[in-house]
Amino acid sequence: MAYEVHLADSVREKLRKMVKKDSLAYKRLVKLFDQLAENPYAVGKWMHSEYAGVRERHIGHFVVKYVIDDKNSTVTIVDYDHHA
Repeated sequence: MAYEVHLADSVREKLRKMVKKDSLAYKRLVKLFDQLAENPYAVGKWMHSEYAGVRERHIGHFVVKYVIDDKNSTVTIVDYDHHA
């Protein structure tokens, strides 16, 4: 079952800037988005406490946080930021 990947507005803006500054990191993210579309449960891990229901995937020093909606077959990327 293929999922559709959606980006939160804040993530979309970060990626727009990243294309110019760090094209290698951008290519890694695009590859991750393809993997999420294919099978979001095979990528990343569940988060705990206040982020219950959110999954995360580390890419270098950054973290991608996403939510899976099986009913609508969508994956929404809710955050992409430097690992704290």
